[in-house]
Amino acid sequence: MLNENSDIKVIEACKIYELLDLIKRRPDLLLTSKSISSLLNYINGYLAIPYRNNMYHQGEQDIEQFWNWIHNKVKTGSERCTIYSILLIECNGDEEKAFDKFFDYLDEFKRKQV
Repeated sequence: MLNENSDIKVIEACKIYELLDLIKRRPDLLLTSKSISSLLNYINGYLAIPYRNNMYHQGEQDIEQFWNWIHNKVKTGSERCTIYSILLIECNGDEEKAFDKFFDYLDEFKRKQV
């Protein structure tokens, strides 16, 4: 039975930023663990789905722009660094902290796009 105070929102399953918002709040619903590796594996699988052209609401930035934004923000000195390695280095190898850092960066990215 659902609690009347539940934080349930109907989402369009193909919209990536809505899906990421759900994962941020409830990683246990879609991921095997609250970790950056599990999150990025999920996103990479999601990006491989054929309906990728319909994964954004009008005006939303492509997820690739978010990846580029992280690269520019962190300035690792190598464009060959993956988002995974950038976040893990910043969080001293802690997968869960890197997961949280991903969403901190995503929130900052979205605020700067408005």
